[in-house]
Amino acid sequence: MYLIKSFKPLVCLSKGILLFLSILTFSLNIYSKIELIDRVVAVVDSGVIMESQLNSRVEDILLRLKSDKAELPPLNLLEEQVLDRLIVEEIQMQIADRAGIKISDSELNQTLSRVSAQNNLSLEEFRIKLEEEGTSYRAFRDTIRKELIIQRVQRGKVGAKIDISEQELENFINSEEGRTQLAEQYNVQNILLSVKSGLTEEEVKQIENEAYSLLERIKKGESFEKLAAAYSSGQNALEGGFLGWRTSAELPSLFAKVIDGLKVGDISDPVRSGAGFHILKLADKRGNTVKFLDQTLARHILIQPSEIRTEKQAEDLINDIYRRLGEGEDFKQLARQFSEDPGSKMDGGELGWSNPGDFDPAFETTMNATEIGALSEPIKSSFGWHIIEVLDRRNEDVSEEEQKNRAYQIIFKRKFEQELQSTLIELRAEAYVDIKLNS
Repeated sequence: MYLIKSFKPLVCLSKGILLFLSILTFSLNIYSKIELIDRVVAVVDSGVIMESQLNSRVEDILLRLKSDKAELPPLNLLEEQVLDRLIVEEIQMQIADRAGIKISDSELNQTLSRVSAQNNLSLEEFRIKLEEEGTSYRAFRDTIRKELIIQRVQRGKVGAKIDISEQELENFINSEEGRTQLAEQYNVQNILLSVKSGLTEEEVKQIENEAYSLLERIKKGESFEKLAAAYSSGQNALEGGFLGWRTSAELPSLFAKVIDGLKVGDISDPVRSGAGFHILKLADKRGNTVKFLDQTLARHILIQPSEIRTEKQAEDLINDIYRRLGEGEDFKQLARQFSEDPGSKMDGGELGWSNPGDFDPAFETTMNATEIGALSEPIKSSFGWHIIEVLDRRNEDVSEEEQKNRAYQIIFKRKFEQELQSTLIELRAEAYVDIKLNS
């Protein structure tokens, strides 16, 4: 009897254990399936890179290369290139997070408006076109926001190392190079085989030999774009090594000297910089110069929808302000009272002299269509509702002002690019990175 009584609870306990084991096995099976869907391919300091991120980026690049009818590099090499870029991006995003770097919706909208304008579209038309092509507008906004954050991190890390004196500006402006900077622009491609600090002479010589080997492959007909995507450590590797249109003065001085001796289509021998060995190709060149600009002096009142103001309430308020202006009330006073543009509010809405492309496309189109001394009807831009008054227009010779600004930008960009590659290599070397791609 005693044994039988003691046995019954054991039977019940065994059933409970079996039920628990069944649930556990089922859960592990589910987990295994989830793990097959996505997994960690790299641990980067406090963050991770998932296989889905890698695959998505690789697919995007393959689609772009195919649409450009470019030769495709081996998939394993492309994956390594993409993963390395994702690692460097993750390092920079973590730096941004620690530093509290944020991109406001206003700044993001301004950037998106410029992108839209470059495609001859309004922001809304651009959104529709993206979605028609199967691209999520929200995902596109997130991508642009991330790029802006990374640019800000790079400016913070590299910009602090760059110092440009007034004398340096004057010397550049008065130099032959400065006077002819806008005469020609070059479309240059670059393959960089990086040389890390601490390598032996033999190891450096091996990298140089690899550069000459790549050069021979290009001369025998292999695609420069394909080899750049597969082997280059440059920031533009996955774009075929293209640096974009640059004047001679905008290129690193080492590049400028080499490119000056090339004809369109020519490829340089490997040249050594602080970052490594470069192979350069002059893809194309063109001339471009601007010395006069049509400028507009305007002021505006901005009303924005918010958490406490609906779109309809914002529209009603701007219409009421427009009515009051029509009845003779002072523009400055109403701007100071109602405008939600912090940059111009206390100046009575005055925006100063503006150049083409400075403003949101919808705003600029309305401003350009408004006569001097006239008010526009309320219009909506990506920032909210506006009333615009055009105060004056002029065709201004901005050569001197633009020359100095341009000189500063050119010198800064040249020094920035020289420092950036070394800085990114340092950040990569200092970070904890555990790659699990082949594990």
